[in-house]
Amino acid sequence: MSVQESLRIRKALLAGVVALALTGTGVAIAWSATDTPSPSASEPGKSDKAKGQEKPAKAQRPQHLHSESVVKKADGTFETVLTQQGTVEAVSETSLTVKSEDGFTQTYAVNAETRIIKFPAPAADGSPATGDDGKRLKRSEVTIAEIATGEAVRVSGVKNGDNATARQIVEGAGTGPGLGIGKGMGKGHGHGLGKGLGHAKRLATK
Repeated sequence: MSVQESLRIRKALLAGVVALALTGTGVAIAWSATDTPSPSASEPGKSDKAKGQEKPAKAQRPQHLHSESVVKKADGTFETVLTQQGTVEAVSETSLTVKSEDGFTQTYAVNAETRIIKFPAPAADGSPATGDDGKRLKRSEVTIAEIATGEAVRVSGVKNGDNATARQIVEGAGTGPGLGIGKGMGKGHGHGLGKGLGHAKRLATK
């Protein structure tokens, strides 16, 4: 084989190797481009917030209407406690009848130990009532004579057999969900008068 033919063979082989290298590089570049996530894709740990996860507005949350719970007191005895929110159906010096939105009605005995709290009516625009000095008016303790039929109230009391006695009656702007007295703990998070563990039965609107 002549020297010129040997040089031609070497050049042909070198050209083939270069072409193969260039082809492989092109394929690698193309594969890399298709495998790279687009800038619009979410990064790990930074996923968009799922729809429907936002907290519902206060007006859309379940509203507590009435509940009955049993608590164990410090002396080892048990007590059935009641809470109810509704409107006054009837009232006298010794009793109060309340009807909740779902139709549930309960009559409570009222005695000298019943605490009655009244909140001032809000202003026409719905803002808290204020006095002549511009300061917000506070709640005040009143007698049962200050409670009238048709008013919204929240009652906390105790039950003995079929009889219920009101321990606290709240009327006015302070009758929203969550208001009441007691620290009873039980299934369903029932409200109780006194500390202890018990079980609760609650009804609320959906």
